Amino acid sequence: MHNEPNPTELADQPKKKVWIYSAIGLLITNLVVVGIVAFLIHRDSVQSQPQPSPNEQRQL
Repeated sequence: MHNEPNPTELADQPKKKVWIYSAIGLLITNLVVVGIVAFLIHRDSVQSQPQPSPNEQRQL
């Protein structure tokens, strides 16, 4: 009796790695998308605050 893993076990290991890497990739992608959306919302909310127009700035 040898303690070598079955061919099915050898085939399952790369599948597990693919699942792990794809899950990590999806998490990173989601974090990047959420970060970009949060940045855009923050930027829009900052720009929507009343700012003097260029004409008003020239008069000062």
